[in-house]
Amino acid sequence: MLKNITRPFQNVLLERKLCVGCTGHLTKAKKIGNLSENRIMVECKCKRRYVYEKELAAFKRATFAEEQQILSMIAKGQIK
Repeated sequence: MLKNITRPFQNVLLERKLCVGCTGHLTKAKKIGNLSENRIMVECKCKRRYVYEKELAAFKRATFAEEQQILSMIAKGQIK
């Protein structure tokens, strides 16, 4: 039930390109790496990770699988 209350508020913050935790601007977030040509993972100052989709020009929260993908790419040396 709590998710039903917070989800609309979080969606508004993401539409405005703001972090749902600290309301920092995601356009100023640290770029971690590219998941693909159209998807970039960024990390906010509060350590929450987001994926920016170029086609939609929108941010979304990174899933566990996306975080694992970027961590394995870092471990393999594909991303510094």
